[in-house]
Amino acid sequence: MEIAAQIDLVVDCRCLLGEGVTWDDATQTLLWVDIENSQLFRLRTDGTHDVQSLAQSASVVVPTRDGRLLAVSGLGVGVLGDDGKVGDLIASLPADGDGHANDGRCDPQGRLWIGTVDRSGKNAAGLFCVDSEGAIVKVRDGRALSNGIDWSPDGSKCYHVDSLLRTVEEMTLNSDGLPEEVRTLASFDAIPDGMSVDRDGGIWIALWDGGGVVRLTPDGKIDRRIDVPGGWITSCAFGGPDLRTLYITSARTDLDPEIAKICPSAGSLFACDVGVSGRGYTPFGKIPTI
Repeated sequence: MEIAAQIDLVVDCRCLLGEGVTWDDATQTLLWVDIENSQLFRLRTDGTHDVQSLAQSASVVVPTRDGRLLAVSGLGVGVLGDDGKVGDLIASLPADGDGHANDGRCDPQGRLWIGTVDRSGKNAAGLFCVDSEGAIVKVRDGRALSNGIDWSPDGSKCYHVDSLLRTVEEMTLNSDGLPEEVRTLASFDAIPDGMSVDRDGGIWIALWDGGGVVRLTPDGKIDRRIDVPGGWITSCAFGGPDLRTLYITSARTDLDPEIAKICPSAGSLFACDVGVSGRGYTPFGKIPTI
């Protein structure tokens, strides 16, 4: 297994629970959240960054086609205002399980796929697809802790992490972009978290308690690894003008004091040139028909 190149500390933000990193191509800005501190971070291409306090915790923030931001807070999906409040709700997810959503990302059609959580052992959570009109389709049930999600370069497959089941699923999609066949692509000893797919179809998986990020080939084999001194490793996304930088978020909540000594910048934002670029991320909203 190949070890990837040098890892760099980009923003020493030391989030309690840094998550949901994504790239907004329209504004050339990297976005991520600290879920436990209810904060939204923005990093620009000139290296400057700012922090916005949110009125309520958000697990996902994604750009929209009309230049706004869409956020998921609790089970609500709505527009994030300049005041940090999630208003103008377009959808509310079912309350099965723990009563909150987790990670999500927009599909090639501009719909938000967002998962929920059920730690009870009953696997009552699900994965849902929300369109611009607020219509909700449950695309997967039997979820425990729905997490990272992304699509193959040709859009024919969707990959989805369940952290408590420690699996990455591969969903083959029909002509509507919805699952018609599901299989387990990979299982882990460590806890898989967020993910991002590169332009060659490699699937990068953040390992919460695994000290880094690994790359799966499309057939589910690990062929690369990045060691990250970030404490808990939470999510990853390609960003930058050429999409060649893999950005990695991390967390320090409930981190063992001895690990915290070894990783003083746990919870911060890290980055690495992994030798392959990303595909970019579709903003939320209906894509106009040509």
